[in-house]
Amino acid sequence: MNGSVLTKDEIARLGREIYGRDIRREVEREHDGAYLVVDVTTGAYFLGQTDDEAFEEAEAKSPDGLFYLMRVGRRAAHRIGGSVELD
Repeated sequence: MNGSVLTKDEIARLGREIYGRDIRREVEREHDGAYLVVDVTTGAYFLGQTDDEAFEEAEAKSPDGLFYLMRVGRRAAHRIGGSVELD
């Protein structure tokens, strides 16, 4: 990454690009729904059953990384909002 500082949007774009190009075929079938963290500086990825688990592994193995979190097979890692049913 040549020492430049990346914005959150650039990290997200790179994370999605790396996932689509290099990782998707390896993980989608067997890890659907798992949390995945991509280190956009190296292309390495880390899986976990929770976002904390994936981040912990990523930070342990790549302490200086820049990370993008996603959920395998989902449009987003987390949902915002919800609905309430009233009786």
